[in-house]
Amino acid sequence: MASIKQYIVLLLAVVSFIYTLYVVTHLVQFLSAPRKTSKIYTWVFNLLDNKSRLETAYGPMVFNTLYLILFIFQHSFMKSSWAKKVFQSIGLASAERAIYSLTSSFCLHYLMKNWITASSIILWQVDVDAYKWLWWSFVLLHAFAWMIICGGSMIMDLPEIIGIKQAYYDMKSYAQPLAYKSFELRHLFSHVRHPSFVGLTVILWATNLMTLDRLLLAVMLTAYMYFAWSTDHSDLIYQKCQLQRKKEELKSH
Repeated sequence: MASIKQYIVLLLAVVSFIYTLYVVTHLVQFLSAPRKTSKIYTWVFNLLDNKSRLETAYGPMVFNTLYLILFIFQHSFMKSSWAKKVFQSIGLASAERAIYSLTSSFCLHYLMKNWITASSIILWQVDVDAYKWLWWSFVLLHAFAWMIICGGSMIMDLPEIIGIKQAYYDMKSYAQPLAYKSFELRHLFSHVRHPSFVGLTVILWATNLMTLDRLLLAVMLTAYMYFAWSTDHSDLIYQKCQLQRKKEELKSH
């Protein structure tokens, strides 16, 4: 029979899952909704004519950088081997992933809620309201990128990524979910826990309005993904084999 602690961990995992979905819906709007600003703010070269624009961007850039550092630090610290050992030592190994997802969602939510737009400096601006086909191009491109991320999450086992499966397996006295996965997949999971580097990169950079704060967001998160999600040759071989297996399964049907 499951203990009270196991029920609490499962409840925590469910709350983490619901809250993560809530934050992700806000993230989609935060990153993908077409934006516009006054046409008086144009190319970055106009800074030479009006230095006050750069001065007004100082505050937003400092605070936004701190929000990003907080998110990146939490994301890196919570997945470190030291943090995992701490959770194991206090008997909360099954809750580690749920707590990681919950705290990551909180930091991301805090970032989006407090983000300050630095619209005084714009690198490029595409007026999507002028032409419907431009508006639909941005919307469909972002929708396709989010579909790739969503599909990748399903393939990589979304309940395990969020932490629900770990809590459920612990209640059933099973081994942790990773123990049932292949060596190649465990190797991939050890340094890539989120799907689609390319999909998120497209979402960050394919914007109709590249303000200075959006540039900061795109540069820091792209760099973080590049250094944190370091796939190697064996991961590439594994993913190619999996893709080939999926193709053969589809052909058999």
